[in-house]
Amino acid sequence: MSSVVFGRRSTCEASYSIDVRLLHREGHLNSGQSFSVSWSVDGELVASIRARAEHDCLALTFDWSRAGTREWISVEQPVPIIWTKCHLGGCRPWFQCLAYFEGQYCGRRVAKLYIGDSPVFACRRCHALVYASQREGTGTRALQRAQKIRERLGGSSNLLEPFPEKPPRMHWRTYDRLRELAEIAEQRSNALLKAWVQNRYTPWKDDSRDC
Repeated sequence: MSSVVFGRRSTCEASYSIDVRLLHREGHLNSGQSFSVSWSVDGELVASIRARAEHDCLALTFDWSRAGTREWISVEQPVPIIWTKCHLGGCRPWFQCLAYFEGQYCGRRVAKLYIGDSPVFACRRCHALVYASQREGTGTRALQRAQKIRERLGGSSNLLEPFPEKPPRMHWRTYDRLRELAEIAEQRSNALLKAWVQNRYTPWKDDSRDC
């Protein structure tokens, strides 16, 4: 029996997931086909489940245990698959989330389902997951944006170095626009960093003498 141990993972990137688009590309959604889905960390297998494709449905089978406990339960979960027509022909599959979110049935069409601290594959909203970028500070995102622009222009990501020169064959209008965006991002990052430092390290004023 496939087995999975789960603890609370607050981001999508840190959670185990199944992607219906990937399964479709690999030909796993043909009715009657059985296969396994596994997850690895640094090349080492950490979890796996079994799956069987049925008509407009994917049947999942696995053993589940919450992290920090030794109690295992066997889970069999059917996941409906909804097919929608594409504009250029063909059809696209979606998973339908069967979980309940805040007491209400979800039923959303999603490309990915996740599993976390409850023994059910559900959408990220029902598992209260966020993307890692959403947890990064605004200042960090601004810094990364400026660094990526510098690297795109062939320079270093180090903001202390001179701004990269215009690459050959790049239009000046494109270069000027990228430089302006980088400068705005750097200024925002510096302002937020300065505010953070001032807020964190401003000496505490003892007002007890005023009492």
